[in-house]
Amino acid sequence: MAWVNYWGLRGPLLRGLLLAVLLPVLPARAQTQIVGNGIKGDYYEGTNFEKFVLSRRDPTLAFDWGHRPPALGLPTEYFSVRWTGWLVPPASGKYIFHVSVDDGIRIWVNNRLIMDEWRPQPVSNFTTSLELKGGQPYHLRVEYYQDILDTRAVVTWERPDAPLGPPPASWRNLWGATAETPGPSPIPTRYLFRENPKAVAARTVPPLPPAKEPKAPLGQAKALASAPVQRPQPPTKVVVKPVGRPIAKPVAKATVKPAARPAYAAVRQAPVLAASDSGSTAQLAALSIGETVTLPELYFNQGKAQLLPAARTALDGLAAALRARPALRFEVQGHTDNVGNAELNRQLSQQRAEAVCLYLAAHGVAAGQLQPKGYGGTQPVADNADPAQRPLNRRVVLRRL
Repeated sequence: MAWVNYWGLRGPLLRGLLLAVLLPVLPARAQTQIVGNGIKGDYYEGTNFEKFVLSRRDPTLAFDWGHRPPALGLPTEYFSVRWTGWLVPPASGKYIFHVSVDDGIRIWVNNRLIMDEWRPQPVSNFTTSLELKGGQPYHLRVEYYQDILDTRAVVTWERPDAPLGPPPASWRNLWGATAETPGPSPIPTRYLFRENPKAVAARTVPPLPPAKEPKAPLGQAKALASAPVQRPQPPTKVVVKPVGRPIAKPVAKATVKPAARPAYAAVRQAPVLAASDSGSTAQLAALSIGETVTLPELYFNQGKAQLLPAARTALDGLAAALRARPALRFEVQGHTDNVGNAELNRQLSQQRAEAVCLYLAAHGVAAGQLQPKGYGGTQPVADNADPAQRPLNRRVVLRRL
């Protein structure tokens, strides 16, 4: 009967131990499902953000540029950077932040200033601590400026779930005699986000156009799939030609008219990938600082900066949208393909951006809302080697300031 007593007494104890081990693991797994993509850095000439140069995604906040410029188009001295994004800590507890900097740095977490060392100084080290809740997004803002000589901005942390300590004693470190305690490490990319991850997860983007089509019987699904994107009549009344266009006139004129969409249509894009956007005034205002929209009708003939008729029509709608929201400010970016001299392409892209600004200003948009900037062929969105795709790079982009 010994085995009966064993399971009768030890069974509940073992089950309790298993639950005690497994339950703390489950929340940790739920928190690690979201993976970050880094933080956004805006780079400026001048020590107080005087002249914007570029925006990019940085994987973490650990930079030691020495005596080199931090990016193309920036000087080695007298520049400033503003990093903005979201920090999602992996565990709850007290986090210790270490900073090594030359020259000035300021750090905000949820708009709370936790470090202010904004002054010229040699390489200096600072420490601050903060209680954070695991899995909770915190808005992070870090500002840095470089005066002269060394250029460094390194932010590291100590986590409550991974306290720093010497490695286990073994023959590799002479049983602890040569063991060294590891130092704090930079914040990994997976805990940094350009946007609030909870807001992104909750955001639902409807398809464009948001047409609700009736379900077709199974026998006619294949024929409807080959038709253009329209609002079809009930399936029993639709007649489809071999080329896929409906014969019935009411169906052909139902929703395919260009006038059904706003005159200003835009493509809202991330740094590389783009998604459709309706281009309404409200959606322009909904853009975050640094986000961009591409004007699909604003393309140019190769080597030219003259606005085409389709571009003028699109700009009329954009002018009305900007007049309705005078507080909106945008950088008007000109882009070219990579054919020809790079410097001439940059000048051409600047001329295109200025042509757009002049047209909008002539139609009532305040000059302070627009800032022209030419980038030449440095930021392609299509394959320049393909003549069919190359014109897509000759475009105009709006970046919210």
